[in-house]
Amino acid sequence: MTKAQKKLFKSLKRDEHREAFIDMLMSQQSALGKYSHWQVAYAKKCKKKKIKPPKALKAAA
Repeated sequence: MTKAQKKLFKSLKRDEHREAFIDMLMSQQSALGKYSHWQVAYAKKCKKKKIKPPKALKAAA
């Protein structure tokens, strides 16, 4: 994620908006091609913070 994307994600308050953002981010990363490792890293970060990962991330992992 870019710094702007991180800032935008932190500003989202509703879970459905955050899930939509993650869906958009997954699409962007798959289009770029080289960044498939971020899903594993993000899932690990969610687990460390004891946060349930988004549904879209579970399906992809």
